[in-house]
Amino acid sequence: MVQTLNQGADQGVAPALVLLLWSGGSPLVELAAGAATLDTVFDLASLTKPLATASLAVDLAANGALPWQTTLAEALGAAVPADKAGVTVEQLLCHCAGFAAHRPYYSALELQPQPSRRGFLKAMLLNEPLEYAPGTRALYSDLGYMLLGLILEAHAGWRLNKAVGQVHAKLTPDAPRYLPMGGELVWPLGNIAPCGPLPGRPVVHGQVEDENAFALGGVAGHAGLFGTARQVAGLMDALVRAYTGYGPWPGELAGRLFIRDAGTPHSTRTPGFDTPSGKESAAGPEPPPGLVGHLGFTGVSLWWHPPSNQGAVLLTNRVAMGRGNEKIKAFRHHLHSLIWPLLGL
Repeated sequence: MVQTLNQGADQGVAPALVLLLWSGGSPLVELAAGAATLDTVFDLASLTKPLATASLAVDLAANGALPWQTTLAEALGAAVPADKAGVTVEQLLCHCAGFAAHRPYYSALELQPQPSRRGFLKAMLLNEPLEYAPGTRALYSDLGYMLLGLILEAHAGWRLNKAVGQVHAKLTPDAPRYLPMGGELVWPLGNIAPCGPLPGRPVVHGQVEDENAFALGGVAGHAGLFGTARQVAGLMDALVRAYTGYGPWPGELAGRLFIRDAGTPHSTRTPGFDTPSGKESAAGPEPPPGLVGHLGFTGVSLWWHPPSNQGAVLLTNRVAMGRGNEKIKAFRHHLHSLIWPLLGL
Protein backbone atom coordinates (compact mmCIF):
# COMPACT_ATOMS: atom_id res chain seq x y z
CA MET A 1 0.00 0.00 0.00
CA VAL A 2 2.87 2.37 0.88
CA GLN A 3 4.60 1.57 -2.39
CA THR A 4 1.40 2.14 -4.38
CA LEU A 5 0.81 5.53 -2.79
CA ASN A 6 4.41 6.63 -3.37
CA GLN A 7 4.17 5.50 -6.98
CA GLY A 8 1.09 7.68 -7.35
CA ALA A 9 3.09 10.73 -6.30
CA ASP A 10 6.09 9.76 -8.46
CA GLN A 11 3.95 9.10 -11.55
CA GLY A 12 2.05 12.39 -11.40
CA VAL A 13 -1.31 11.28 -10.02
CA ALA A 14 -1.12 14.24 -7.63
CA PRO A 15 1.55 16.20 -5.76
CA ALA A 16 -0.01 15.30 -2.38
CA LEU A 17 -1.82 12.12 -1.39
CA VAL A 18 -3.21 10.81 1.91
CA LEU A 19 -4.88 7.43 2.44
CA LEU A 20 -6.73 6.45 5.60
CA LEU A 21 -8.38 3.11 6.31
CA TRP A 22 -10.87 3.07 9.19
CA SER A 23 -11.93 0.07 11.24
CA GLY A 24 -13.07 -0.58 14.79
CA GLY A 25 -13.86 3.08 15.45
CA SER A 26 -10.40 4.43 14.69
CA PRO A 27 -7.75 4.64 11.95
CA LEU A 28 -6.27 1.30 10.95
CA VAL A 29 -3.85 2.60 8.32
CA GLU A 30 -2.72 6.20 7.73
CA LEU A 31 -0.31 6.98 4.91
CA ALA A 32 0.90 10.17 3.25
CA ALA A 33 2.90 10.57 0.04
CA GLY A 34 4.44 13.34 -2.02
CA ALA A 35 4.09 16.78 -0.45
CA ALA A 36 1.43 15.63 2.04
CA THR A 37 1.54 14.83 5.72
CA LEU A 38 -1.19 13.02 7.64
CA ASP A 39 -2.49 16.44 8.74
CA THR A 40 -2.69 17.98 5.27
CA VAL A 41 -6.02 19.69 4.61
CA PHE A 42 -7.64 19.19 1.20
CA ASP A 43 -10.40 20.86 -0.77
CA LEU A 44 -13.08 18.16 -0.40
CA ALA A 45 -15.05 19.39 -3.43
CA SER A 46 -18.20 17.29 -3.89
CA LEU A 47 -17.71 15.36 -0.67
CA THR A 48 -19.50 18.47 0.60
CA LYS A 49 -22.73 17.02 -0.77
CA PRO A 50 -23.00 14.03 1.62
CA LEU A 51 -20.87 15.32 4.49
CA ALA A 52 -22.38 18.80 4.77
CA THR A 53 -25.59 19.21 2.80
CA ALA A 54 -27.14 15.77 3.27
CA SER A 55 -26.14 15.72 6.94
CA LEU A 56 -27.88 19.07 7.49
CA ALA A 57 -30.93 17.72 5.63
CA VAL A 58 -31.10 14.82 8.09
CA ASP A 59 -30.90 17.19 11.04
CA LEU A 60 -33.66 19.47 9.72
CA ALA A 61 -35.89 16.47 9.00
CA ALA A 62 -35.24 15.06 12.46
CA ASN A 63 -36.38 18.24 14.20
CA GLY A 64 -39.38 18.62 11.90
CA ALA A 65 -38.14 21.81 10.24
CA LEU A 66 -37.95 20.32 6.74
CA PRO A 67 -39.33 16.81 6.06
CA TRP A 68 -37.86 15.25 2.93
CA GLN A 69 -41.25 15.04 1.19
CA THR A 70 -41.55 18.83 1.33
CA THR A 71 -41.94 20.23 -2.20
CA LEU A 72 -40.16 23.25 -3.60
CA ALA A 73 -43.42 25.17 -3.58
CA GLU A 74 -43.84 24.40 0.11
CA ALA A 75 -40.18 24.90 1.01
CA LEU A 76 -39.85 28.27 -0.69
CA GLY A 77 -43.30 29.54 0.24
CA ALA A 78 -43.46 31.42 -3.03
CA ALA A 79 -44.41 30.98 -6.64
CA VAL A 80 -42.33 28.25 -8.28
CA PRO A 81 -42.35 27.39 -11.99
CA ALA A 82 -44.85 24.60 -12.63
CA ASP A 83 -42.21 22.10 -13.79
CA LYS A 84 -40.42 22.35 -10.42
CA ALA A 85 -43.24 23.00 -7.94
CA GLY A 86 -43.61 19.30 -7.08
CA VAL A 87 -39.90 18.52 -6.79
CA THR A 88 -39.15 17.25 -3.27
CA VAL A 89 -36.21 17.68 -0.94
CA GLU A 90 -35.56 13.94 -1.24
CA GLN A 91 -35.41 14.15 -5.04
CA LEU A 92 -32.82 16.90 -4.76
CA LEU A 93 -30.84 14.73 -2.33
CA CYS A 94 -31.00 11.76 -4.71
CA HIS A 95 -30.07 13.66 -7.90
CA CYS A 96 -33.38 12.81 -9.55
CA ALA A 97 -35.07 16.23 -9.51
CA GLY A 98 -34.56 16.93 -13.20
CA PHE A 99 -31.77 19.48 -13.02
CA ALA A 100 -28.81 19.57 -15.40
CA ALA A 101 -25.40 18.48 -14.15
CA HIS A 102 -23.61 21.83 -14.34
CA ARG A 103 -23.93 25.40 -15.51
CA PRO A 104 -21.26 28.17 -15.32
CA TYR A 105 -23.43 30.43 -13.20
CA TYR A 106 -20.35 32.11 -11.80
CA SER A 107 -20.03 34.22 -14.95
CA ALA A 108 -23.30 35.96 -14.09
CA LEU A 109 -22.87 35.81 -10.31
CA GLU A 110 -19.55 37.65 -10.42
CA LEU A 111 -21.33 40.66 -11.93
CA GLN A 112 -23.55 40.94 -8.86
CA PRO A 113 -22.66 42.38 -5.43
CA GLN A 114 -21.71 39.53 -3.07
CA PRO A 115 -24.71 40.08 -0.72
CA SER A 116 -27.21 39.60 -3.57
CA ARG A 117 -25.60 36.58 -5.21
CA ARG A 118 -27.48 33.87 -3.30
CA GLY A 119 -30.86 35.35 -4.21
CA PHE A 120 -29.71 35.83 -7.79
CA LEU A 121 -28.59 32.19 -7.96
CA LYS A 122 -31.93 30.98 -6.61
CA ALA A 123 -33.73 32.88 -9.36
CA MET A 124 -31.44 31.39 -12.03
CA LEU A 125 -31.95 27.88 -10.69
CA LEU A 126 -35.73 28.20 -10.58
CA ASN A 127 -35.74 29.49 -14.15
CA GLU A 128 -33.37 26.78 -15.40
CA PRO A 129 -35.24 24.36 -17.70
CA LEU A 130 -35.31 20.81 -16.37
CA GLU A 131 -33.58 18.15 -18.47
CA TYR A 132 -36.06 15.38 -17.62
CA ALA A 133 -39.22 14.80 -15.63
CA PRO A 134 -38.46 14.60 -11.89
CA GLY A 135 -38.25 11.06 -10.57
CA THR A 136 -37.86 9.41 -13.98
CA ARG A 137 -34.05 9.07 -13.93
CA ALA A 138 -30.99 10.07 -11.93
CA LEU A 139 -28.45 12.60 -13.18
CA TYR A 140 -25.65 13.76 -10.91
CA SER A 141 -26.28 17.47 -10.49
CA ASP A 142 -24.38 20.32 -8.89
CA LEU A 143 -27.41 22.49 -9.66
CA GLY A 144 -29.75 20.41 -7.54
CA TYR A 145 -27.41 20.64 -4.57
CA MET A 146 -26.87 24.38 -5.06
CA LEU A 147 -30.62 24.88 -4.76
CA LEU A 148 -30.85 22.42 -1.87
CA GLY A 149 -28.15 24.31 -0.01
CA LEU A 150 -30.09 27.57 -0.36
CA ILE A 151 -33.28 25.90 0.88
CA LEU A 152 -31.57 24.26 3.86
CA GLU A 153 -29.92 27.43 5.10
CA ALA A 154 -33.24 29.29 4.82
CA HIS A 155 -34.92 26.69 7.04
CA ALA A 156 -31.96 26.43 9.40
CA GLY A 157 -31.85 30.19 9.84
CA TRP A 158 -28.11 30.35 9.27
CA ARG A 159 -25.64 30.41 6.39
CA LEU A 160 -24.54 26.87 5.50
CA ASN A 161 -21.13 27.13 7.13
CA LYS A 162 -22.67 27.91 10.52
CA ALA A 163 -25.65 25.55 10.16
CA VAL A 164 -23.44 22.64 9.08
CA GLY A 165 -20.93 23.43 11.82
CA GLN A 166 -23.69 23.15 14.42
CA VAL A 167 -24.78 19.78 13.01
CA HIS A 168 -21.24 18.44 12.89
CA ALA A 169 -20.71 19.49 16.51
CA LYS A 170 -23.50 17.06 17.47
CA LEU A 171 -21.64 14.25 15.73
CA THR A 172 -17.92 14.69 16.35
CA PRO A 173 -15.58 17.20 18.03
CA ASP A 174 -13.38 17.48 14.92
CA ALA A 175 -15.09 17.75 11.54
CA PRO A 176 -14.36 19.25 8.10
CA ARG A 177 -15.04 22.97 7.74
CA TYR A 178 -16.07 25.54 5.16
CA LEU A 179 -13.54 28.31 4.48
CA PRO A 180 -15.67 31.40 3.71
CA MET A 181 -13.90 33.95 1.53
CA GLY A 182 -12.61 36.89 3.53
CA GLY A 183 -12.75 34.94 6.78
CA GLU A 184 -9.86 33.85 8.95
CA LEU A 185 -8.32 30.55 7.87
CA VAL A 186 -9.02 27.67 10.24
CA TRP A 187 -5.65 26.13 9.40
CA PRO A 188 -2.28 27.68 8.47
CA LEU A 189 -2.08 28.07 4.70
CA GLY A 190 0.95 25.81 4.63
CA ASN A 191 -1.19 22.94 5.93
CA ILE A 192 -3.63 23.20 3.00
CA ALA A 193 -2.90 21.40 -0.27
CA PRO A 194 -2.90 23.90 -3.18
CA CYS A 195 -4.95 23.49 -6.34
CA GLY A 196 -3.95 24.52 -9.85
CA PRO A 197 -4.39 28.02 -11.30
CA LEU A 198 -7.62 28.91 -13.07
CA PRO A 199 -8.54 31.76 -15.44
CA GLY A 200 -8.57 34.95 -13.38
CA ARG A 201 -7.28 33.06 -10.32
CA PRO A 202 -3.50 32.57 -10.62
CA VAL A 203 -3.32 31.20 -7.07
CA VAL A 204 -5.95 28.75 -5.81
CA HIS A 205 -4.81 27.95 -2.30
CA GLY A 206 -6.93 28.00 0.83
CA GLN A 207 -9.98 28.87 -1.22
CA VAL A 208 -12.51 26.58 -2.89
CA GLU A 209 -11.50 25.46 -6.39
CA ASP A 210 -15.03 25.19 -7.79
CA GLU A 211 -15.96 28.44 -9.58
CA ASN A 212 -19.65 28.44 -8.68
CA ALA A 213 -18.86 27.88 -5.00
CA PHE A 214 -16.12 30.52 -5.16
CA ALA A 215 -18.62 33.04 -6.57
CA LEU A 216 -20.86 32.29 -3.57
CA GLY A 217 -18.08 33.23 -1.17
CA GLY A 218 -16.80 29.69 -0.66
CA VAL A 219 -19.98 28.36 0.96
CA ALA A 220 -22.36 26.26 -1.15
CA GLY A 221 -24.41 23.08 -1.05
CA HIS A 222 -22.38 21.33 -3.73
CA ALA A 223 -18.80 22.27 -2.75
CA GLY A 224 -16.75 24.29 -0.28
CA LEU A 225 -15.83 21.89 2.54
CA PHE A 226 -12.17 21.41 3.53
CA GLY A 227 -10.66 18.83 5.85
CA THR A 228 -8.16 16.12 6.66
CA ALA A 229 -8.58 12.41 6.02
CA ARG A 230 -9.07 11.77 9.71
CA GLN A 231 -11.81 14.41 9.91
CA VAL A 232 -13.64 12.86 6.95
CA ALA A 233 -13.38 9.35 8.39
CA GLY A 234 -14.39 10.48 11.88
CA LEU A 235 -17.51 12.15 10.50
CA MET A 236 -18.42 9.05 8.49
CA ASP A 237 -17.97 6.94 11.61
CA ALA A 238 -20.32 9.29 13.47
CA LEU A 239 -22.96 9.11 10.73
CA VAL A 240 -22.90 5.31 10.86
CA ARG A 241 -23.09 5.35 14.66
CA ALA A 242 -26.14 7.60 14.37
CA TYR A 243 -27.66 5.01 12.05
CA THR A 244 -27.06 2.29 14.66
CA GLY A 245 -28.71 4.31 17.41
CA TYR A 246 -25.76 6.19 18.92
CA GLY A 247 -26.36 9.61 17.45
CA PRO A 248 -28.49 12.72 17.69
CA TRP A 249 -31.17 11.52 15.24
CA PRO A 250 -33.54 8.55 14.95
CA GLY A 251 -31.50 5.67 13.55
CA GLU A 252 -33.99 4.99 10.77
CA LEU A 253 -33.69 8.54 9.49
CA ALA A 254 -29.89 8.59 9.61
CA GLY A 255 -29.84 5.21 7.90
CA ARG A 256 -31.66 6.61 4.86
CA LEU A 257 -28.36 8.20 3.87
CA PHE A 258 -27.08 4.72 3.06
CA ILE A 259 -30.12 3.24 1.27
CA ARG A 260 -30.18 3.32 -2.52
CA ASP A 261 -33.01 5.21 -4.17
CA ALA A 262 -35.14 2.30 -5.37
CA GLY A 263 -37.92 4.57 -6.63
CA THR A 264 -35.91 6.07 -9.49
CA PRO A 265 -35.22 3.76 -12.46
CA HIS A 266 -31.59 2.61 -12.72
CA SER A 267 -30.37 4.96 -10.00
CA THR A 268 -27.19 4.13 -8.11
CA ARG A 269 -27.71 7.07 -5.72
CA THR A 270 -28.73 7.35 -2.09
CA PRO A 271 -29.82 10.61 -0.41
CA GLY A 272 -26.30 12.02 -0.46
CA PHE A 273 -24.04 9.17 -1.51
CA ASP A 274 -23.42 6.96 -4.53
CA THR A 275 -22.96 3.19 -4.77
CA PRO A 276 -20.45 1.28 -6.92
CA SER A 277 -21.44 1.00 -10.57
CA GLY A 278 -19.88 -2.21 -11.85
CA LYS A 279 -16.37 -3.46 -12.56
CA GLU A 280 -15.10 -0.02 -13.62
CA SER A 281 -16.17 1.68 -10.40
CA ALA A 282 -13.73 3.96 -8.60
CA ALA A 283 -14.32 1.64 -5.64
CA GLY A 284 -12.42 -1.12 -7.46
CA PRO A 285 -13.39 -4.12 -9.60
CA GLU A 286 -14.94 -6.12 -6.72
CA PRO A 287 -16.34 -3.71 -4.15
CA PRO A 288 -18.11 -5.34 -1.20
CA PRO A 289 -21.93 -5.34 -1.12
CA GLY A 290 -23.44 -2.52 0.90
CA LEU A 291 -20.75 0.02 0.03
CA VAL A 292 -21.58 3.74 -0.31
CA GLY A 293 -19.28 6.58 -1.26
CA HIS A 294 -18.59 9.74 -3.18
CA LEU A 295 -15.94 11.32 -5.39
CA GLY A 296 -14.73 14.91 -5.58
CA PHE A 297 -13.39 16.75 -8.62
CA THR A 298 -10.18 17.84 -6.88
CA GLY A 299 -9.13 14.19 -6.58
CA VAL A 300 -10.73 13.13 -3.32
CA SER A 301 -12.92 10.14 -2.54
CA LEU A 302 -14.48 8.17 0.26
CA TRP A 303 -15.97 4.68 0.23
CA TRP A 304 -17.63 3.26 3.31
CA HIS A 305 -19.24 0.00 4.41
CA PRO A 306 -21.96 0.97 6.91
CA PRO A 307 -22.78 -2.61 7.99
CA SER A 308 -19.28 -2.99 9.45
CA ASN A 309 -18.48 0.73 9.86
CA GLN A 310 -15.27 0.39 7.90
CA GLY A 311 -14.04 2.49 5.03
CA ALA A 312 -11.35 4.23 3.04
CA VAL A 313 -10.66 7.92 2.51
CA LEU A 314 -8.29 8.95 -0.30
CA LEU A 315 -7.48 12.67 -0.48
CA THR A 316 -5.36 14.17 -3.25
CA ASN A 317 -4.93 17.49 -5.04
CA ARG A 318 -4.73 16.04 -8.54
CA VAL A 319 -5.99 19.35 -10.03
CA ALA A 320 -2.74 21.03 -8.92
CA MET A 321 -1.30 19.45 -12.07
CA GLY A 322 -4.15 20.76 -14.23
CA ARG A 323 -7.79 19.83 -14.47
CA GLY A 324 -6.98 17.56 -17.40
CA ASN A 325 -4.83 15.30 -15.20
CA GLU A 326 -6.91 12.11 -15.03
CA LYS A 327 -4.31 9.65 -13.77
CA ILE A 328 -6.36 9.45 -10.58
CA LYS A 329 -8.94 7.23 -12.29
CA ALA A 330 -6.79 4.15 -12.89
CA PHE A 331 -4.85 4.75 -9.68
CA ARG A 332 -7.97 4.94 -7.51
CA HIS A 333 -9.51 1.88 -9.14
CA HIS A 334 -6.38 -0.19 -8.48
CA LEU A 335 -5.82 1.12 -4.96
CA HIS A 336 -9.30 0.11 -3.83
CA SER A 337 -8.78 -3.41 -5.14
CA LEU A 338 -6.04 -3.68 -2.48
CA ILE A 339 -8.06 -2.06 0.29
CA TRP A 340 -11.12 -4.30 0.63
CA PRO A 341 -9.23 -7.58 1.26
CA LEU A 342 -7.13 -5.75 3.86
CA LEU A 343 -10.33 -4.72 5.66
CA GLY A 344 -11.72 -8.25 5.33
CA LEU A 345 -14.58 -7.14 3.09
